[in-house]
Amino acid sequence: MTNPGGADDRGGARLARARDLLSLRGLGALLISDLLNIRYLCGFTGSNGLLLVLPGRAVFFTDSRYTLQAREEVQGAEVVEAPELDPAGGEAVRTASITRLGVEEKSLPVARWRKLGGLLPDAELEDVSESLDALRWSKDAGELQRLRDAAQLAEGALRAVLPKLRPGVSEAEVALAYQVEALRLGADALSFDTIVAGGPRAALPHAHPGGRRFERGDLVIVDFGVRLAGYCSDETVTVPVGRVEEEARRVYDTVCRAQQAALALVGPGVRLVEVDRAARQVIAEAGYAERFGHGTGHGVGLAVHEAPTVSTRSNDSAEAGMVFTVEPGIYLPERFGVRLEDTIYVTSGGPERVTAVPKEFGAVWDWAARG
Repeated sequence: MTNPGGADDRGGARLARARDLLSLRGLGALLISDLLNIRYLCGFTGSNGLLLVLPGRAVFFTDSRYTLQAREEVQGAEVVEAPELDPAGGEAVRTASITRLGVEEKSLPVARWRKLGGLLPDAELEDVSESLDALRWSKDAGELQRLRDAAQLAEGALRAVLPKLRPGVSEAEVALAYQVEALRLGADALSFDTIVAGGPRAALPHAHPGGRRFERGDLVIVDFGVRLAGYCSDETVTVPVGRVEEEARRVYDTVCRAQQAALALVGPGVRLVEVDRAARQVIAEAGYAERFGHGTGHGVGLAVHEAPTVSTRSNDSAEAGMVFTVEPGIYLPERFGVRLEDTIYVTSGGPERVTAVPKEFGAVWDWAARG
């Protein structure tokens, strides 16, 4: 059976890697509550469940809404109908004699832990959130294909709506048209709210599409992505509407060179703070250091924003199998903005693009015309 989380895992390799944390951290069990980590480890796609990973077994707990679904989807774990582990599930946990339990603090708030009834009142809790998230860093072949499929569908929707980027059309109209087209092509959902921002509003990195209508000479940022079979895409283009002013073209070319400089550095073992620095240096040398305030990238997978991070604060290094974005930008308040973003896959020989829209100035129009 194919794991709905994204790739074949017939040998239970993912759960085995989770179990490795038990001995590594001296734990008796893991109680996994993050739904994306649950999906990754055992395949469950619903909205309520807990996964208990023990040295010799794994048990997935859910409520009656999802019991049948879980029995169809879950791999490598026994399915028990026990909402919030009570009562049958609670007994299974208590009889496991767990003295140290790994939990995910970010997705198991105190209120929920209390709701679980103090199942292990004497157990020592250890946060293993980062260690579990790190299991998802390296994408296998099945995951990579799903990421490519999501990117291709997202780009198909962009190609269909790009002709709407013309004077007189509003940002909100294009954003809505993009959503409709993405769903028509088969996306499960958007991976985030589409950003469409032109002219002065493009200086807002996360602008919400509004009623402003495009004007000739605008640069329009379109940040778009979809979710398909659980996996996300993320890409940004900056589209010229007619002839733009000289500085706008200069800024665009600077951002393009910054992205290329960052991409050229990517490879196994390279510190991601250095990848960020490579992009930032090009922008600083052009005189726009203070106009690039966000990080250069982030991981993409089951979540559209996940580890690793590519920023001035990153402690991560690139590894073969990682997937993350490279997205430098320059934003001049009340004038215009430029951001260019690709999602890339790290191989032993360097980066491979997951996204495919060309990023050179105006090239998006030729790409769209080629169909």
